[in-house]
Amino acid sequence: MKLKVLSILALAGTVALTGCGANKSGSSAEPSKETQSSSPAASASSDASAAPVDVTWFSTIGFWNPPQWDAKPGTVMGEITKKTGLTFTYNIPAQDGQTKLSLLMVSSGDFPDIVTDLPYDGESVKLAKSGKFWDLEEFLKKYAPDSHLLKDFPQDIKKELIKRDGGWYAIPSHMASDELKKQFPPSSDYFADNAKYGDNKGIVVNTKILKQAGLTLDDLKTEDGLLAALKKVKDMNLKVDGQAVIPLSVDGKNYAGSTLQFLQKTFGAMNIDKDGKFRNVLMAPETKHAFEFLFKAKQNGALDASQLTLDTSALDAQLVSGRVFAFIGNMANVHYYDNDYFASPGAILSNTGAKPVYDYYSIPSTGWMQTFISKSTKHPEQLAKWLDYMTSPEGLILNHYGMEGVDYNKNDQGLLIETDTGIQNRKDASKTAVDIFWPFANVDFFNHMDPAPTNKIGAGGLLDAEVKTAFARTPGVVRYDASVLTVPGDFYAPGTANQQINNDVQQYLQVQISKMVLAKDEAAFNKQYDEYVAQMKKLKIEQLDAALNEELQKQQKEMGVTVKGVNS
Repeated sequence: MKLKVLSILALAGTVALTGCGANKSGSSAEPSKETQSSSPAASASSDASAAPVDVTWFSTIGFWNPPQWDAKPGTVMGEITKKTGLTFTYNIPAQDGQTKLSLLMVSSGDFPDIVTDLPYDGESVKLAKSGKFWDLEEFLKKYAPDSHLLKDFPQDIKKELIKRDGGWYAIPSHMASDELKKQFPPSSDYFADNAKYGDNKGIVVNTKILKQAGLTLDDLKTEDGLLAALKKVKDMNLKVDGQAVIPLSVDGKNYAGSTLQFLQKTFGAMNIDKDGKFRNVLMAPETKHAFEFLFKAKQNGALDASQLTLDTSALDAQLVSGRVFAFIGNMANVHYYDNDYFASPGAILSNTGAKPVYDYYSIPSTGWMQTFISKSTKHPEQLAKWLDYMTSPEGLILNHYGMEGVDYNKNDQGLLIETDTGIQNRKDASKTAVDIFWPFANVDFFNHMDPAPTNKIGAGGLLDAEVKTAFARTPGVVRYDASVLTVPGDFYAPGTANQQINNDVQQYLQVQISKMVLAKDEAAFNKQYDEYVAQMKKLKIEQLDAALNEELQKQQKEMGVTVKGVNS
């Protein structure tokens, strides 16, 4: 999975972060397929006689579920202990991780040795700036001066981390950048194309039902065509295994996020107006059009209100049952790729003539999960060795692929081929630890070590890639550099006016969007939309926009890039 977790100047609805099996990461001076790291720390003696030291690892990501540590030889956890001399006790609250992290700061007990957080929520960045976490440059020079991280950690990513946090405090997960690609070139065009065109937000349709309805994918490539197709499927009263076909499924209770975001992009909404000024995407005319599309789908019977409240497992179960005709939302939430009859029409062209837009980033992401080392740890030498090993090619291969000869084998080109055992162990990651250490996922390294798939179905297969790249590959889609929309890491810091306005706007959106979508008629829809605009202004969205515009103009000047809206 390609994840872009930047602090973006967009308020495009609540972003629902979903757990993922990483698509793979690392660091080495040479783009080599060798599995051994040249780092002295990474190649620590395997026959060290000292007893392992246990450290505490706290994470705010409640759905991350690593297994209880078991240093059994010949396993992922056993090898990590063997190489680093560490075992781990986890503290991962299921809810309110940020609050509990802040409480740890003032508690009388020991602060965790390691913290893995999502810094755009603000707490870990605040702690780093207060001196709670090590600056990694200082930390590694003091405790692991020969670490490869001091030589080959990508400078373009480090620059963005320092810009965000004021220093290099964190190792980010899911790293990908131009410098990393120089170290680890993609093994095939398959991975290069996915990096350029891939997007989790999209539309997928069941071609079996499509054929039954006498339709083709081309019939779905316009807004009016898609609405007509949804109504036709509804009116035909089709059934699958005795159950009624669902014409349109959205991203359940998260539809105000990913479903809305796809519709905004395909109908051409941007956070920048034609004059190059920041104009909140939620106030763009194209966003009203996105609301209206869902309203029309509800009016013609294609969208049932029950679809707006489903959890992820329920909507996935619907899709894989074969009953769903069209799904719009987060492709990472559904297993469409396990059935070869799914396909995507790509961009849906607005009946207004607005051009679809696709945002890309010329500067690298600062990743997703961020791992910090506490200054209060009593085991800095071991943790420095651990950071070095976990980010080395040897450690990355162990973390993600498991044990050679058991979970994977090498082919003639030195690429890694998973065995059936390895595939199953990855599925059982919360027991086996194969591919569970997401905090060290490195996308470019994995794309360097993986062969291009030949299978059509399955996660990461050809169908998966076709669906996720369909939107950006559609002729006429306008690409723009969204890097100009990034903001400093403390822009939404807790307690600031920016954070309060943002929170108020997002909470209001969750309530009001349903009122618009479920309005009884067009007059009621327009009334609800007018109320939405008025309330957004009362919530000071224009004040937030002014602050965001200042950052936009600074970023454009710094980058030497000017972006202007292509539609309204």
